[in-house]
Amino acid sequence: MRISVIYAAICCALFSPRMVNAVQLTVEQRLQQLEQRLNISEKKTAEAESRAANAEKKLADLSKQNEVTSKQVEAVSKKQEINKGTDGMEFSAYARTGLLINSHGKGGRGGPGVSPASSLNDDAHTGRLGNEKDNYLELSLGKRMTFSDGSWAHFKTMIADGAKNPDPWVQDNNSHHINVRQLYVEMGGFSEFSGPFNDAYIWAGKRFDRDNFDIHFTDSDIMFLGGTGGGVYDVKWGDTLQGAYSVYGRNFGDLGSDRYEENDIQNVMFTANHSYNNWQLMLTGMTAQGNDDLKDNTSTTGSYAYRSDNTAKNGYYAMLAYHDKQQFYGLAKGMSETALQYGGGLGAEARQPGSDGDLTENAKSVRLASYGILPVWNNWELAPSVIAQHSEDRYREGDRYDWASFNFRASQALTAHFALLYEASWQYMDLDPNGRTYSSDQGVQTYQPVKGGFYKLTFAPTFKVGNVFDIKARPEIRFFATYMDWDKELDRYALNDDFGSEGFTAGGTWNFGVQAEIWF
Repeated sequence: MRISVIYAAICCALFSPRMVNAVQLTVEQRLQQLEQRLNISEKKTAEAESRAANAEKKLADLSKQNEVTSKQVEAVSKKQEINKGTDGMEFSAYARTGLLINSHGKGGRGGPGVSPASSLNDDAHTGRLGNEKDNYLELSLGKRMTFSDGSWAHFKTMIADGAKNPDPWVQDNNSHHINVRQLYVEMGGFSEFSGPFNDAYIWAGKRFDRDNFDIHFTDSDIMFLGGTGGGVYDVKWGDTLQGAYSVYGRNFGDLGSDRYEENDIQNVMFTANHSYNNWQLMLTGMTAQGNDDLKDNTSTTGSYAYRSDNTAKNGYYAMLAYHDKQQFYGLAKGMSETALQYGGGLGAEARQPGSDGDLTENAKSVRLASYGILPVWNNWELAPSVIAQHSEDRYREGDRYDWASFNFRASQALTAHFALLYEASWQYMDLDPNGRTYSSDQGVQTYQPVKGGFYKLTFAPTFKVGNVFDIKARPEIRFFATYMDWDKELDRYALNDDFGSEGFTAGGTWNFGVQAEIWF
């Protein structure tokens, strides 16, 4: 290669006009100069090639280094994302506390379940604004764990306590009931699951069912399923159809039902909960072996009522619900939820299926519950709700209980941290216990058939942080004045309920107070 180049250069040099005219140098001298130039050129070319090779090597090394760094950054990012989203400790809480006094300066009476109709397993609630005097607390702790194979676990526990005593230190166990309300473990991300169970997860323990929902403004559950058991969530039968299946066991009644001597009776409930787009269909069957043998005993619910001679041991329940988180009944921006519920036997308690052991084997109940939130103008939100129920053969053959509760709450935001709250409630009752009896200080008494209405009006100047325009935003501190009145006939229903008791009779009563409420 070098010889060819030299040869070409010699030819050009010998036959160029400049070389012909340049007679001062001999041919040999010119060849020497040419060879020197070629050597210099070759040296520079070699140096350039060397520099190019070094640059290419450095570029390759840099690329590898960048690749390693990118992978390290990606790994750290993923770890941070996991720690932020799924791993680590959780803490949440709900609390309300406040003072309630009447126009005479004494402790006020009230609460969402104040009316005679609410004696039906604490179901018929009115508006709670400016009408509560209890101190109630829920503290929830949890831990999420994610593992290298993609599986995960979630642990949660909730401790709750409620007390109506306003003292700073309460030692009377009848005044408060600290309790572990939830204690369960969830697991998912199993490689063994496939098909419809690909994204499903399992759980076991004591818990509130995931698909429960309520009307906060009346402290009334539309659906509350709970107890101790196990189940599976998120079984996907299609793009928009999924199911949840569970078994719960629970005793009858709530805290305070210590008159239920046979507390080994346990109601076992089997539930299939399906959702399709915004629709929910819930079906439950239940059995409580031995419950029908407990005749002529006082109530399992703490109401002092006596049980019938045909108490149920089985029951069934169904609910069809529609959830719209974007629209107020399809009319405007907002949200709404509606449920139609039906049950028989032990399932005739529609609010908390399986919680009332006093129901007869022929008990039937149908219930409608609905509420919505509607933002209007720039600073108003409206929240109407309705709950209505018909039940028959509930606690005695031939009894009948009809009631409807309407509530309307409005929020008017005035500044970034101040709003005015308004609430109006009306409840109608037509209650025929048909001879149901109960225990009292005066001996055995009979519930009286009554018919009439109850109403409540509340005005509450409220301070809050966060989004003052959101009617459900918390925390908030509110001052309130509440006026209540009802038909006099309702005072006759029972000696052991609030209506007709000393200082709380028909004719109108005022309550005043202050309350704080928070959840996070």
